[in-house]
Amino acid sequence: MSADITTTFQVSEPPRLWARMRRFMRRNPTLVLGLVLFALVLLSALAAPLAPGNGFDMQPIERLRPPGEAHFFGTDQLGRDIFARTLYGGRVSLLVGAGVVILAIGIGTFLGVLAGYFQRTEAVIMRLADALMSIPAVLLAIALITLTSPGLVTVVLAISIPETPRVIRLVRSIVISQRQLTYVDAAVAAGSKPFKIIRRHILPAAIAPLMVQASYICASAILLEATLSFLGAGSPPSVPSWGNMVASSRLYLATAPWTVFAPSVLLAATVVSVNLIGDGLRDQLDPKLSRRL
Repeated sequence: MSADITTTFQVSEPPRLWARMRRFMRRNPTLVLGLVLFALVLLSALAAPLAPGNGFDMQPIERLRPPGEAHFFGTDQLGRDIFARTLYGGRVSLLVGAGVVILAIGIGTFLGVLAGYFQRTEAVIMRLADALMSIPAVLLAIALITLTSPGLVTVVLAISIPETPRVIRLVRSIVISQRQLTYVDAAVAAGSKPFKIIRRHILPAAIAPLMVQASYICASAILLEATLSFLGAGSPPSVPSWGNMVASSRLYLATAPWTVFAPSVLLAATVVSVNLIGDGLRDQLDPKLSRRL
């Protein structure tokens, strides 16, 4: 009899993994909402080739068609399907955001470690970072794009440069605070080499702040790419981008508002989702704000 009761209890007990997931979702709604929104944007960008319409072929006879069965989001002034172009525009924004994060975090972490650990290099690196931060990011990016050939690679490089100083300052402050800890002094006294100390004792403390900073850099890069494309200094007109889609359709806002609606909503949803992920990671990883699961 007791064995039957035990078996029934074990069967009715929810799986531990599912219980942890529900607890995580309940205690981290911001992070979960951001991840869900970002997953939807990512899936829609990956599914761009499967879109029923063609976002590249111009069909003047189909120009400025309202949303319907043939064209879910309508067509633009050249007869191109807005639904397909919006999905392809997500690919551009996500690629730019990821590329800027990789470059800014990589270069900024390296220079921040040098400035924080080796005092001889601190003055030069920090003055360079201060000089770059004093220039508005949009103006600096436009100047760099003007001096080089246009393209997505140039856009990524132009956006990465003004984003890197923030990473440098963040990593430098973490390295300086970690250098003063007892176990770092013990490692130095034991004769460990500087780069071994940095790799084993200092950089692990910077992982959580860098993850949060990476999310904000990604959101800023996506928004800045759209701004540059809107101004005509970002993605080439032949490449679907949310910024140049809005720019090319702004003259038809009164007569065909659907040409601006779709890329604007997707841009806002992407930026909001990445910011929500950053806020959720901050609450989860910050010891002062985290709540144990």
